[in-house]
Amino acid sequence: MGHHAKTEMWRGLRRRWIVLSALVLVAVAPVLGFELRGLGSVTPVPANLTVLAVAENGGALGLKGGRALFHLRCDPAGGNVAQPAKACAAIAAQPSLVTNPKPFYNGFGEDVWYFKISGRLNGKPIHFSGESTWTTQMALIAKLGLAGPHGQPLRLERLRHRFVGLNQTRTFAPGVLRPGDLVTCRVDHSYRGPALAMGVPVKRGLGPYEDSSTPGLMAIKLRADGAVLASCLARDRLPLDKRGRTTLPPGWPPKSLRS
Repeated sequence: MGHHAKTEMWRGLRRRWIVLSALVLVAVAPVLGFELRGLGSVTPVPANLTVLAVAENGGALGLKGGRALFHLRCDPAGGNVAQPAKACAAIAAQPSLVTNPKPFYNGFGEDVWYFKISGRLNGKPIHFSGESTWTTQMALIAKLGLAGPHGQPLRLERLRHRFVGLNQTRTFAPGVLRPGDLVTCRVDHSYRGPALAMGVPVKRGLGPYEDSSTPGLMAIKLRADGAVLASCLARDRLPLDKRGRTTLPPGWPPKSLRS
């Protein structure tokens, strides 16, 4: 066999090898979960997700209550997070970001936010509920672009705001207030100190008491039917201990909030 014939033979073998390799790659690509869009590319994961973040008390963020609502869809990417395409790529690489996000705690309980993730990911339903400090050190917040340039929650919803009078207990019908919405104790117009206000709790049962604000203290309860009960007690009605410090009165909070 001449030199020219050998060269043509090797060229033919090389072409067949390239074609065969390409066919094998096309065949296994769906199994391995990637598309042939160039080396290192990742198939966008079909997703339609809603992330609700609720705070009873925003703590270091300077908030009393708070609700942030995010929508994200993938393939094609869209929604109201900072960078939808980047968020979709993060989910494709790490689905647990939305199926089971890892919380991060900074040691200050008042900074805890409650997260609810719902929707569908790659054809499967997503239902997640959990809590974490609001911080960009939490991968869900950082990689999905849920925080602003200073770490504050993006897409904060306008809070519903209701009032309860001093030394009164008030019931708000189901649907009037949502977890994270605000209830303020209405005091005399001459008062110029910090407001006594609380966010509606996320979980059923009593929310935290507050007695650090000078007007008095409050308690809030979320009932199973969605109704909200709020009570406000003036500071001058608080009993004093032997050292002259205010203490919780007997029977506080009112029976209606404890039953």
